[in-house]
Amino acid sequence: METEDLDTQELRLEIREAALEFAAVELKPSTSALRYVFKLRDFSSSGLGLLVKQDSDLLNYIRTQDIMIIKYHKGSVATEPQYIKVQVRHISAPVNGKPENHMVVGLLFLEKLGQDQFT
Repeated sequence: METEDLDTQELRLEIREAALEFAAVELKPSTSALRYVFKLRDFSSSGLGLLVKQDSDLLNYIRTQDIMIIKYHKGSVATEPQYIKVQVRHISAPVNGKPENHMVVGLLFLEKLGQDQFT
């Protein structure tokens, strides 16, 4: 159990550092026919997440507490993507309301997975 906690902490730190550069995530909610790609952002106070336009169809397909598998791209084209299980922690307006007409989708990174688990 303690090893899993350390692994999860290391994963979060690694992803937080990559978010400072050009990291992106690809996701496909189970009820959607489309895949979505977003730049991963570090929102500091609320952690890592996605900045999504308020009128995006994605918001119709996800809810707080949903668990899904994402395809995580570190930013370098030469780097193989990683597959990670995440949980949607919150969907909220950005701090100070800027940028306008957007929502922050906060993600909790749970564990790395094998490529064959991405659907």
